[in-house]
Amino acid sequence: MGSHAVVSSAFIWRRVHSLMGFWLIIYLFEHLLVNSQAALWIGDDGSGFVRMVNSLESLPYLQVIETVLIGLPLAIHMVWGVSRIFQAKTNSRTTDGASPSLGSYSRNRAYTWQRLTSWILLIGIIAHVVQMRFLERPEEVHVEGKKKWEVKIQFDSGLTTLAPRLGVEMPDVQSGASQTIAVLAPDMGTATLLVVREAFKSPWQSIFYSIFVLAAAFHAFNGFWTFLITWGFLLSYRSQKAMIPFSVMGIGLLSFFGLAAIWGSYWINLRQ
Repeated sequence: MGSHAVVSSAFIWRRVHSLMGFWLIIYLFEHLLVNSQAALWIGDDGSGFVRMVNSLESLPYLQVIETVLIGLPLAIHMVWGVSRIFQAKTNSRTTDGASPSLGSYSRNRAYTWQRLTSWILLIGIIAHVVQMRFLERPEEVHVEGKKKWEVKIQFDSGLTTLAPRLGVEMPDVQSGASQTIAVLAPDMGTATLLVVREAFKSPWQSIFYSIFVLAAAFHAFNGFWTFLITWGFLLSYRSQKAMIPFSVMGIGLLSFFGLAAIWGSYWINLRQ
C-alpha cells in the first residue's frame, strides 16, 4: 500500500496568509504612489492625484473589484495574522534566563517588530477605512442637472485662492473665520484631494498617519523577505542575506511615498 502525505491545514493557511500579504504589498505600493501625487509635483495642485483617482473611480464594477481584490485578501491576512500574534512569542527582549533572549540577532528583532507593527496596522487600517470610506467620503449630489461631489471641510484662508484653481465652488466666508463649510468639487478626484488636504491639516493626524505608514512599510517588506523564503525563492543563507538590502530599499521607497503625501500635500503643495 502506498503512503499518502498529509498536508496540515496550518501549512496551507500559512501559505495563503503569505500569498495574500504579497498581493497587499502590490496594492500598498499603488495606493501610496497615488497618494504621493498630491504632493510630489509642487505647483501642480495635485493634478496627478486627481487624474489617478478619477481613472480608478471610472472602473466598471469598482465595488466588486475593491471587495474581491482588496477587502477579501486583507480580511484573510488580518484574521490569520491576529491568530498568529497571540500564538507568537518574541525572544528579542532581555529576560531573567527562564526563556531565551536573542536580541543581538537582527532577524529576531525584525520578528519582534513584525508582531508590533501588526497591532499598529490592525488599529490603523480600521481607523483609516472608517475615516476615508465612511465618515469623510465625498457625497455625490446634483446641482442644476450637473453631478458634483460635496465635501465638508474646515475653512482656512488658503482655500480662497486654491478653490478657484481646482474649480471648486465654495460659499462666501469672511477671511479668518473658523467654521465648517460645504464645498462642491467638479469630480471625485478633486473632492478626494480636498479630503486628503483636510486630514493632513491636523498635525496630530499627520503624526498618526506617519506612524501608520512607517509600520506598513516595514511590515510589508520584512514580510516580503519572509514570503520569498516561505515559497522557496531564497533557500540559502547567502541569498537570504543578499535580499535584505533590497527589502530595506523597499521600506525606504514606500515610506517616502507615504510621508510625502502626509507632509507635502497641505504643508507644501496645497496650503494656498
